[in-house]
Amino acid sequence: MNVRKVLIIEGSVNLVVMLSKLSIGLMTNSTAIIADAIHSLADIANNIIAWFTIKISESPADEEHNYGHQKFEQIAVLVLASLLTIVAFEVITEAFSRFGQPVKQSILGLGVMVGVLIVNICLTVWQRTWAKRLHSPILYADASHTLSDVLTTIVVIFGWQFAALGYYWLDPIFAVIVSCMIFYMAFTLFSSALPILVDYSDVDRHKLAEALVNLSTVKQIVRVRVRRTNKGREADIIAKVNPDLTVRELQVIKNEIQVLLLDKFTIQEVMVNFEADPC
Repeated sequence: MNVRKVLIIEGSVNLVVMLSKLSIGLMTNSTAIIADAIHSLADIANNIIAWFTIKISESPADEEHNYGHQKFEQIAVLVLASLLTIVAFEVITEAFSRFGQPVKQSILGLGVMVGVLIVNICLTVWQRTWAKRLHSPILYADASHTLSDVLTTIVVIFGWQFAALGYYWLDPIFAVIVSCMIFYMAFTLFSSALPILVDYSDVDRHKLAEALVNLSTVKQIVRVRVRRTNKGREADIIAKVNPDLTVRELQVIKNEIQVLLLDKFTIQEVMVNFEADPC
């Protein structure tokens, strides 16, 4: 199993879920259920975008992208978050335009919505499991999106049932609640993708440099750069050392630096360059 296969399976399930929700929403005239169907439609769009993005991000480094194509995953997460934001606005607009319209009860529809809820719960657990196994940020993002489906479907079912009892005004209100949940999911995706895209550093470089200088073999730290990536933290270090050191001794120092940064600052990948200090 790989990331793209997971996305294909999830997209197929999402298509069935979306069609089920839409049919029940049109049958019962429930704004909340139709809003939830639109949310599921966004899921399908997300799966398609994610599939193509993963294909690109798995490409090896080339002349135009010397560090590889991994950041394309974060661009996809950003696109998914933008789509969720648009969907949330659409849900609110639809809720107010259909305010006060009667909502029908349907035992069959209720059974279908409960079935959809169970499917989404299973899909979320399954996708999170594979996201952890494959260390895929885009699968984590997509799993969060599917979790939003679980929450919104629960809200939608309650809103629909109250509206069917005659409290028509509750249906659009629950639709707005759904949109707020979608906004929150979009915010969390923005928060996860933007720091990586802008090379954000959450490590104090001065403390890091001080820790390295404490190594007896390092005389001075010329440059420290740290950034977040989809695989964790990454550092770029230039250190001044004794010019008489052999290649083997330099490799030992490099290993010491890598171990120190991993233990004290949880930096998984370290690039170390040395400069000779003539003093």
